[in-house]
Amino acid sequence: MRYLGRYDVLAIAARVLRCDSDDVVRRSNLDAIDRVLDGVRLTGGLAESAGVLLAGLVRARPFGGANRVVAVAVVLQFVTLNRAELQLEPVADVDDLLDRIASGDAGHPEAAAFIRSRLEHHPVTAEDLQEHLKIELLDGLGDLLQDWWRGDPMYEQFSEPARHVIVLAQEEARGLDHVYVGTEHLLLGLITLGQGVASRVLADLGITAPAVRDLVVEIIGRGRSGAAAGTIPFTPRAKSTFEFAWGEARARGAEQVGPEHLLLGVLHDGDGVGGQIITKLAESTDEVRRKLEKHMNWRRRSEDLVAGMLAEDPANTWTTYGRRHHLLAELNAVLEENERLHEQVAALRDLLRRHNIDPDS
Repeated sequence: MRYLGRYDVLAIAARVLRCDSDDVVRRSNLDAIDRVLDGVRLTGGLAESAGVLLAGLVRARPFGGANRVVAVAVVLQFVTLNRAELQLEPVADVDDLLDRIASGDAGHPEAAAFIRSRLEHHPVTAEDLQEHLKIELLDGLGDLLQDWWRGDPMYEQFSEPARHVIVLAQEEARGLDHVYVGTEHLLLGLITLGQGVASRVLADLGITAPAVRDLVVEIIGRGRSGAAAGTIPFTPRAKSTFEFAWGEARARGAEQVGPEHLLLGVLHDGDGVGGQIITKLAESTDEVRRKLEKHMNWRRRSEDLVAGMLAEDPANTWTTYGRRHHLLAELNAVLEENERLHEQVAALRDLLRRHNIDPDS
C-alpha cells in the first residue's frame, strides 16, 4: 500500500486552502498530522487505513476552519494513490458521517465501513505490480532516511527558508516524475526559492532553474509519468547534505540551518548530481563556494555588529529574544537590498568601461 507523508498532506491542504506552502505550515498542527499518519501506517487494508485517516483528521482538526474539506480531499488523494476511487454521492451522507465523527458518535470503524461501501478498485496489471514493488522498496528506504525529519534536533534547527527549499525540492522531483529527492532537486529548490544569499550567488553565476532541469534530464532522464505520487524519499546523498549543512551551521555559530548551509552541503558532495551540474554551469564548485563564503562572512559580520550593540547597550535591556530576531530579520532585508544596489552599481560601472567611459571620472 502507498502512504501519504506529512508534506503530501500539506500540499493537498495548500491547494484546498489556496495558500502557499509557508502559510499552510504556519496554519497547521504538524504534530497532529504526524500522529494521524502514524496511525494509518499501523492499519491494514485500504478502507481501514482510509477510515483511520478520515476519522483522525476530522477529530484532530489540524487545519482549523476548513478542516473537514481538507480531510476529505486528503482521503480522496490517498484512495487514488492506491488505484481506487471513492464515490461521495450523495454528499449528505458524507456530511452526516463527518458530523458523527466530530461529535464522537462515530470513529474509524464506522468511517472504514462507510468508505468500504463506496470504494471502486481499478484493475492492477503485472506492470503495475512491478512498479508498485519498486516504489514500495524506495518508500521503505525513505522511512529510514527521514526518521530525523520528525522530532529530530537537526530538523528543528532548520529555518523557514531552508524548510521551504526542501518543499520546493520535493515539488521539483515530482515535476520530473522522479521517485526520490536528490542533491539535484535540492539545487533546484535553492534556485527557485529566489531569495537569500544562496539563491543570489547561484543567479550571479548564471545557474538558472531551466538550465539545471535540462542537465538533470540529460544526466538522469525523466521518470515514468505519475510514478512520483505519494511520499518521495531522500537519497543518502541528500541526507548527507542535510547533515553537512547542520554541521556547517553549528560550526559557524548560526542559530539555524539556512539555505546557504544547504548550498554548502551540495557543493561539498562534488560527486553528487547537484555538484556535477554546478561544475558544468560554473567554472568550478570552488568558485561558487568562494563567492558564497564571501557573502556569508560579510552578512555574519554585520549581524554580529548589530547583535553586539544590542547586548552591550544597557538602554536596550528591553530587547527580548524575539525582538532581537525581528531586528536581525529587518537587518537581513536591508543587507539584501544593499547587495542588489552594489550589484547594479557594479554592472553599471562595467557597462561604462565597455563603452570606454571611465566610471570614476
